[in-house]
Amino acid sequence: MVMYSARNYGSSLICTGFYEVSDANPQKGDVVVIQAIANHPDGHMAMYDGRIWISDFRQQYGFYPGPAYRSARPPYQIYRHD
Repeated sequence: MVMYSARNYGSSLICTGFYEVSDANPQKGDVVVIQAIANHPDGHMAMYDGRIWISDFRQQYGFYPGPAYRSARPPYQIYRHD
């Protein structure tokens, strides 16, 4: 079984018609890809539902999924599909 890291999904999103945006105002359907931090080598990704970011859980504090990410503030990219 091949395991893929969330942090590497940007190119896959682009291949399916998404494009990078630098918009500070996320739109419903936007996907964020967040790079790795210490003890989280795969990074993280989530989708915006128009109100909050959701991954495998409802993220109540923005797209960084937990305190370690919010503290480290790793690089991220937001992707959009029209």
